[in-house]
Amino acid sequence: MKEIEQIIKNLVKWYAKIPIEEEILGQLIDLGEFVDFPAGDLIVAAGDEENKLYVLVNGLIRKYYLDYQGNDITHQFLETGQVFSTQHVVFSGRVMCNFEAVEPCRLVCFDYAQVQKLMLEASSLSQVYIGILEETLRVKLVRETALLTESATERYVKMKAEIPDIDQRVSHAHIASYIGVTPVSLSRIRRTLREEN
Repeated sequence: MKEIEQIIKNLVKWYAKIPIEEEILGQLIDLGEFVDFPAGDLIVAAGDEENKLYVLVNGLIRKYYLDYQGNDITHQFLETGQVFSTQHVVFSGRVMCNFEAVEPCRLVCFDYAQVQKLMLEASSLSQVYIGILEETLRVKLVRETALLTESATERYVKMKAEIPDIDQRVSHAHIASYIGVTPVSLSRIRRTLREEN
């Protein structure tokens, strides 16, 4: 429980705009439980009806969608410390995307309904959640802007700046789908960058 307490306190410190009462913080900590996933496991699958909130303690997660032909398209890579909720990606009661453990992952999992109930009792906790939602929206807008205004090479360079060892952690096919190109095009981009440096 001590480890969950530290994780939650770090999260609150990062997102809270106002102080959180110790009692509320204690109740939130009590709601969290550790879950572990080996590399390759689906944490959440499209079509699931779950309603959870997760904090990634360690590992790397890939969020992806399946297109109309069944191809998977990587939307986001989540790293240690990041928060995600299946509530953010629900349509008609079902989750719309997949969250895959790219590496062995440890997460703290919360039942969203219980967290939501606690937020109704404590507006200070709602401020933390608003901060998480704002960060989720910021990441989404940055991603959309990049896809609309940057070249694939620029998107690749930015991704490498954010996650320098991504090439060793994730398949090149997943990286290619993330930046919106084929694996062959990604190979050309990487070769060109190597030759320029």
